[in-house]
Amino acid sequence: MPRIHLYADSELPESGTYLLPTDPSHHLLKVFRARMGQELTLFNGDGWVYDGVLTGAVERRAEIEIRRRFQRDTRSPLAIHLWLPLMRGERWDWSLQKAVELGVQTIQPVVCQHAVVQLDEARSEKRIKRWQDMVIAACEQSGATHIPTVAAPMALDDLWAHRRGMGLVLDPAPEHPGFRDLPRPGIELTLLSGPEGGLSAQELAAASARGFQKVCMGPRILRAETAAVAAVAVLQTLWGDA
Repeated sequence: MPRIHLYADSELPESGTYLLPTDPSHHLLKVFRARMGQELTLFNGDGWVYDGVLTGAVERRAEIEIRRRFQRDTRSPLAIHLWLPLMRGERWDWSLQKAVELGVQTIQPVVCQHAVVQLDEARSEKRIKRWQDMVIAACEQSGATHIPTVAAPMALDDLWAHRRGMGLVLDPAPEHPGFRDLPRPGIELTLLSGPEGGLSAQELAAASARGFQKVCMGPRILRAETAAVAAVAVLQTLWGDA
């Protein structure tokens, strides 16, 4: 049986018998259909991995025998803060999941001038809770031990002061440099990508005025959900953990 990597939103013991909370127990027993003897690793975002085995179930809670814990830091040496434009439905979901798998440190949902999702709609508690669940699922799938932060959605005009490290903004204009032509960033950078309709001329000018370097991904124009993910992959390859 393949080892399961499972999130547990609780303090975990270094060793011994541990009863999983109800929600991850349901996920383990009903979704993964784990059986007795299933080996698994638990994580709660503290950077430790808890190695254990499923030994039983007590009142719908899975009983885990934790054998040991060890540290496994899955964070990239390059902290990427992704300003991801809000998109409809599965496009946003896919970009969010892949950004987490690729190791971004924070995701900032952004409402731009050409966005099809409005700020009030994006700020619903149900939507934000769903995003957080998707981030955890992506961490489980990718074996991550630290959970990226998903911030509350903000309008781009209100975000400029929150840039961290080098600022990069994707722009398909061919006169802009590619990633390989950029100087090596420090330990963190902020990446801004545009929505389906692209960033407006005013938004690109505002980004430049606030220190963002325009960067081109190549001769083809990528979809909004593709561009951000492809850019993160390039950054990780050049300066991150690839």
